Amino acid sequence: MKKTLNELSEIVAKANDLFYDRNKDVDTLMGIMDKTLRKQGINADAITIDCIAVNKKIVLVLHDSKPDLVDIALGDKAGAIHSSTEHKLEDLNIVQILDMMEKNFLHSLDK
Repeated sequence: MKKTLNELSEIVAKANDLFYDRNKDVDTLMGIMDKTLRKQGINADAITIDCIAVNKKIVLVLHDSKPDLVDIALGDKAGAIHSSTEHKLEDLNIVQILDMMEKNFLHSLDK
């Protein structure tokens, strides 16, 4: 696993643990795609956070061509993307990921 992917996955895992500590009734799944995209011809790695109960997904994509940036896409389990933003990798932290998870997963439960 590449160093950048490993470091980002640690941040996401810690945010996921905090999310679970605060929301024990909302399950999430975290996945690391370090070969899947490359086998499809895409020079990138990704981390996914799925919340099956609300059919939502957060995907963090690390493109080889943009080593200092991470694309964060919000969508659903079927693969539809509702929004996508680009962030400086060095600025991304546990609190930001946790906030994203709470906004995207918990607000959907309120509806």
